[in-house]
Amino acid sequence: MRKSTSIGLISGFVLITGAILLGNTWGKFFDPASLLMVVGGTAAAVVVNYSFDDLKRVIEMTQDLFAFEPPSLQRRLDQITNMARTARREGVLALDRHIDDVDDELLEFGLEMAVDGMGEDEIAGMLDQRIAEMKGKRQLVADFFTQAGTYAPAFGMIGTLIGLIQMLNNLDDPSKIGSGMATALVTTFYGALLANLAFLPLGDRARKQNELRGKAHYITREGILAIARGDSPRMVEQRLGFLAEDEVEGEAEDVGAESTEDATDAQPAAAAA
Repeated sequence: MRKSTSIGLISGFVLITGAILLGNTWGKFFDPASLLMVVGGTAAAVVVNYSFDDLKRVIEMTQDLFAFEPPSLQRRLDQITNMARTARREGVLALDRHIDDVDDELLEFGLEMAVDGMGEDEIAGMLDQRIAEMKGKRQLVADFFTQAGTYAPAFGMIGTLIGLIQMLNNLDDPSKIGSGMATALVTTFYGALLANLAFLPLGDRARKQNELRGKAHYITREGILAIARGDSPRMVEQRLGFLAEDEVEGEAEDVGAESTEDATDAQPAAAAA
C-alpha cells in the first residue's frame, strides 16, 4: 500500500504524457496559462473552504497517504487478548507495568483509564470522544482532496470559457480559430486530469486508510471495555476475531504462495542432485 499510490500516480502521468508526445501537436498540450488557471483556481477555492490551520494539518498528514502502514488487526487482537489474560489472572492493576510497552495511543489511553478504576460507561464515553477526534482529523484529508477534485474540473471549464470568449473576439483571421479552440480546451483537459488521476483517487485512498484505522480503533475500544468488565480472554478473542479474519487469510495466501515458490525452486535443485 505504501508503494501503490506513488506507482499509480507516476504511471498515470507517464502514460498520458507518452500518449500526448506520440501525437503531432503535443506542444498544444503544454500551456502555462491554462495550468495556472486550474491549479491557482483550485488552490484559491480550497483556501476559501478551509482555514489555514486545517490546510496546515492537511499538508502534515498528506505524507501518510504515501507512507501508510496498515495496522495489524491480528497483532492488535493478540495484544489485547494477552492484556485480558493478565488482568484476569493478576487483576487490572497488573496492567500498569505493561502500559509503557504499548505502541498505540488509543490503547494506552484506554488501559490507563482501566487501571485507574474508571467505570465502563465512563471509559466508553472517553474512548468514543478520542476516536471521534482522531477520525475528524484524518477525515479532513479525504474531504480536502475530494473537494479539490470537484473544483479542478470546474476551473478547467472556466478557463475554457475564457479562452472561447477571447477567441470569439478575434475572428478577423478564421485560420486561427482551430488553434484557438484547441488552446481553450487544454484548460478543461488539465482540470479533468488532475481531478481524476490525482485529487479524487487520493481522497478515496485516504478514506480507505481511515476505514482500516477504524477497525483497529473498534478492536481497541471493545477490548478495553471487555478488560474493564473482566471478560474472559477467550470471549474477547471470539468476539473480535472476525475483524482480523481477512488479514489472516491474506497472510495465509502469501505464505502459501511463498511455499509454492520454494517448492518450485527446490525441484530443479533436487533434479540436479
